Amino acid sequence: MGERFANVDWHCDRCNAYLNGQLGFDDHKYIWKCTECGHKNSISASNVYESQEDYRNKNNW
Repeated sequence: MGERFANVDWHCDRCNAYLNGQLGFDDHKYIWKCTECGHKNSISASNVYESQEDYRNKNNW
C-alpha cells in the first residue's frame, strides 16, 4: 500500500521533528504520536500546507 499523502513531509506540531522518518510512521494512520516528544499529531488533508509560512499563518485570517 502506498502513501496516502504522496510527497508530503510531516512535522510534529509541538517539536517540529520530521515524522516521515520516524520508525513505523504510516500516513494511513490518522494520528501519529511523535517519537521525539510524544505529541499526538493529526495526519489529515486539513493539515497539509503549501509552506511553513502558510502553516504559521493558518489562524491569522
